[in-house]
Amino acid sequence: MTVDRVASLDDVAGRTWDDVADPGDMFQSHAWLRALEQCGDGPVTYLIARRPGHPRILGALPLYDSLPSRGDYLYWPELHFQDLLHAASRLDGRLGLLAGSCAGFGTRLIVDRGLPGPARTAVLRALRDAAGAVAAERGLPYTFFLFLDASAWSDLAPISGDGDHHRLASVAQTELELPGTGFEDYLATLPRNTRTSARREVGVFAEECATETVPLREAIPTIAPMIVNVRAKHGIAYSVDAVTRRLTAYCSALGDASSMALLCRVRGRLAGTGVICRWHDRLYVTDFGRLDDGAPDPFVYFNAAIYEPIKYAYSAGLSKVVTGAGAELGKARRGAAMLPLVHLAWAAAGDRPSRHTGAASAENRKEHWRKIRGAHPRYFHSAWDELL
Repeated sequence: MTVDRVASLDDVAGRTWDDVADPGDMFQSHAWLRALEQCGDGPVTYLIARRPGHPRILGALPLYDSLPSRGDYLYWPELHFQDLLHAASRLDGRLGLLAGSCAGFGTRLIVDRGLPGPARTAVLRALRDAAGAVAAERGLPYTFFLFLDASAWSDLAPISGDGDHHRLASVAQTELELPGTGFEDYLATLPRNTRTSARREVGVFAEECATETVPLREAIPTIAPMIVNVRAKHGIAYSVDAVTRRLTAYCSALGDASSMALLCRVRGRLAGTGVICRWHDRLYVTDFGRLDDGAPDPFVYFNAAIYEPIKYAYSAGLSKVVTGAGAELGKARRGAAMLPLVHLAWAAAGDRPSRHTGAASAENRKEHWRKIRGAHPRYFHSAWDELL
């Protein structure tokens, strides 16, 4: 097996890449990664594993730089590995490279799904080692795989040793399978009390709020500051430029028909927005924004981030709404599956990770999730059992 470094997906045929990428994962697609490159947020390099002399890709790993100043809170390893921060003190806060997706939603690995288990392990080990070599060449101590789903964690487990870090993230992924053919079919799946609350939230919103779905490209200047405002309320530094670049990438990758903004107006005032992106049979809700002017808010969040996207997905004949990370319990109460995500950190070039005693520990959040599962067991898939 060989692992080559490729600077841009311009050097890889789209069909060759998409043959190995998960067709259900927008954030692995050739179109999305090229869009990131065009807006300046693309990978520093791609690692491509092949058999010598064969064009087919066995596995691939985009590698991204991560700077604390970039403001992209989901892919900011310093937040999740605070016990390793001592290693970054001499590197202007940098801990390492990010391996895999850089979107907050792409939680799977790019590897040939037809390979038997031992061959998958060999491909992933080669990619992991090559990533460590790139990090070491750049003077960085770690490579990070963030927000891995259960299947990705299972694939990487055979190459995780006692010296590796692994932990639960502070967030989980949420996804909603759409039953039946319309919004009433969705409501019928909810417990009685929740269904009553949902009907009230939808009803109050409909009485006071008018909605409009427009091409995302047209709305970016208006909604980017609203998204920044929501991040800021949660204590997360996120610049308008960073949000604008990411929204522009959605437009470039998907086009106007599949990258949209839900605009919610209360008495003519734009009170909130949700960003929705269509990919095959899935609808991704990627961002939410709102004003913070103290005016009445008739359940704008739940409608812009959950109910209105569900209605749109039904009208478009889609089968799933990916509601993403954050506010997991509220989404689970409204029918979304809450799926565990895992962080991994590997020391570059085979060095042993070094914990700094006395540093603020970013433990694996088991106690946090155990308490929530104890209070709400029906929201937790059996995939949590191994991790908790």
